[in-house]
Amino acid sequence: MASDIWYGTSGPRSARIVVVGESWGWEEQQARAPFVGQSGQELRRMIAEAGLDPDECFYTNVVPERPDGNEMWRFFSPTKGAVAPFVRGLYPLPNVVEGLRCLHEQLRAIKPLVVVACGNYALWALTNCTSWSTPAEAEGRRVPSGIMQWRGSQWYCDAVPDLATLPLVPLIHPAAILRAWYNRAVTVHDLRERVCKQGLARDWRGPKPQVHAPPTFEHARSTLIHWINSCNNGNKLRLMNDIETARGLMTCIGFADSPQFAMSIPFIRTGYGQPFESYWTYEEEKTLVKLIRTLLSHPNCLVEGQNYLYDIQYIQKFLGCTPQHAFDSMLAHHLLFPGTPKGLDYLSSLYCKYHWYWKEDHKEWDMRGSIEQLLQYNALDCLKNFEINTVLKDLIPKLGQEAQWAEEMEKNSLALEMMNRGIRIDTGERGMFLMNLCAEADSMAFWFNRILPQEFVSPDAGKGVAAWWQSPHQQRRFFGTDLGFNLPTNRKTDRKTFNGEALTQLGDRHPEFIRLFEALELFRSIRVFTNTFVRAELDDAPGGSRMRCMFNTAGTETFRWSSSENAFGRGTNLQNIPKGEED
Repeated sequence: MASDIWYGTSGPRSARIVVVGESWGWEEQQARAPFVGQSGQELRRMIAEAGLDPDECFYTNVVPERPDGNEMWRFFSPTKGAVAPFVRGLYPLPNVVEGLRCLHEQLRAIKPLVVVACGNYALWALTNCTSWSTPAEAEGRRVPSGIMQWRGSQWYCDAVPDLATLPLVPLIHPAAILRAWYNRAVTVHDLRERVCKQGLARDWRGPKPQVHAPPTFEHARSTLIHWINSCNNGNKLRLMNDIETARGLMTCIGFADSPQFAMSIPFIRTGYGQPFESYWTYEEEKTLVKLIRTLLSHPNCLVEGQNYLYDIQYIQKFLGCTPQHAFDSMLAHHLLFPGTPKGLDYLSSLYCKYHWYWKEDHKEWDMRGSIEQLLQYNALDCLKNFEINTVLKDLIPKLGQEAQWAEEMEKNSLALEMMNRGIRIDTGERGMFLMNLCAEADSMAFWFNRILPQEFVSPDAGKGVAAWWQSPHQQRRFFGTDLGFNLPTNRKTDRKTFNGEALTQLGDRHPEFIRLFEALELFRSIRVFTNTFVRAELDDAPGGSRMRCMFNTAGTETFRWSSSENAFGRGTNLQNIPKGEED
C-alpha cells in the first residue's frame, strides 16, 4: 500500500460527507478506487435517493487493498499466538494499521460535517461500538460485529481522541444490502434523516431530558401523587411504563409523561454477583407500591408500553393490579409494517428524531453494571417509547388503519385474558402419558445401542458424554466423517446438518439405513414432545393445575399468533403441538 494518505480514495477533499468502506472488491482493485463495483453503484443510488449528491461525497476504505476471497478477516492475525498489535479486540496486520493511520489523517485534513461508516470493520476503525466473535470460517480470527444494532445511530468517531466530536452514522454495507434487499429501505432512511437532514444541518443531539433515576423517596411519592391527582381531576393522563426484571423479580419500574421527563423507581439495591436487598425501607416501599397500584389501575391513566403483555405479567404478580393498557408500540408497528423488526432500538431508529443505540434488548437484566445504570436505561426506554408512540399514533389514521388498530387492541386484551386463565391440565393423565413416553424412549435406546454400540460410534464412550442417539453432533460426525455420507446442507446456516429434513433425505439416498434414520427421527420427536409439552411447568391454581403461556398477537408477519413460555418460564409453545397418528 502506498504511503500517500490519499491513495485509493476518490471525491472532493472539501467534501462535507466522508463515506468509509471496508476494503476493495475485484472492480475496486482494477480501478484503484473505492465503491466502483456493483455495491458501490448501489450505494450511490441510495445516496441520491436520500436527497444527496453522490459526486460531492469523499470515498475511502479502512484498507485500500483486496483481501483473498474478499474476506476482510484475512487482514488480521489469529488470536492464538498473535504478535500483531491489539486494537479494540482485534489483531490487525501492518497494512490495516497503516490504513487506519491514513484514514484518520484523511478525516483530519478534510474536516467533514459527518462520516458514514459502512459495515462492521469501518465501525470498528472509528468507534468503540463494536463487539467481536470468532466464527469457524475465520480460521481463529476475531471478527467485529454490531453494525445491525448501531446502524442509523447519531454517534461520533470516539475511537480517535482528536476526532471524538466528529459525527458518525453507522450504515449497513451496500454489499450486505445486495444480499439482503429488505435492508435497503431502512438504509435510505438512515442516509436521508441522519446524514442529510441532521448531519449536514449540525443537528446532532437534542435538549437533554429531565431524568430522575433514582429519585428520592419524597420526589417519587410527590410525582406519583401529582399524576394521580391529575387523573382524579378528570384529565386523561398519557403515561409510558416499562419495567426491568432479574431472577424472576421486578427490579425497577419506569414512567414518562412526555419525551422530556422520566422517572425510574428501583425496588432493589445490589451489585453484580450480590444478593438482592430492598432499595427502600418497608414503610417507604409500601407507600410507593400503593401509589403505583392506584395510578396504573386508574381509569383515566392511559398506560402505554412496548410488548407490554410481558410487563403486565410482572405487574399483576408483584403489584396486584392490571394497568389500563391503551397503546403498544410493538403492536402498532407490526400492524403498519408487518415482517419488519419490532425491537425498541429499531423503532427508535425509525421514529425518534435523535437516535443512538443505547443497550441490548433483553427481557432479563444480566445484573452487570450498577443499579444506577439500569435505572438510566429504564428511563431512556420510557422516553424513547413515548416519542415512538407519538409518531405511530399519527401514522395509524394517516394510513387508514384505525379500525384494524382497534381490532388489534381487542385481540391483545383477549390474549391477556387467555394468559391469566390458562388451560386446566389433568396431572394424573399427564403423569401416565409421561411414563409411557419414557418407557418407549428407553426401549428405543436399548435398540440403538444393540445395533450400533456407543463405543463404536464415539471414542468418548464412558466419559460422561451423551449417548450417540441423543447427540446430533456425534451422529453428524459418525455418518458424515466416519462413514463418508454426503450430509445435506442447512438452508439457513449453509453448513452440513443432521436435522430432521436431513434424515429424510439420507433415508432416500441410503435405503439400507432407512429403518435407523426413521427411528432416530421418531426418537427425537418423543424427546421434544416429552420435554416441550409433557414436562412443561404448570401453575398451581384453584380447581387444579393450569398451563399458563405467553400469547403474542404480533408474533408473525401473517398476523397468526405465536405462543411461548410465560414471563416466569412456565407454560410452553402451544401453536405447533404434534397431533400424532390415528390408530
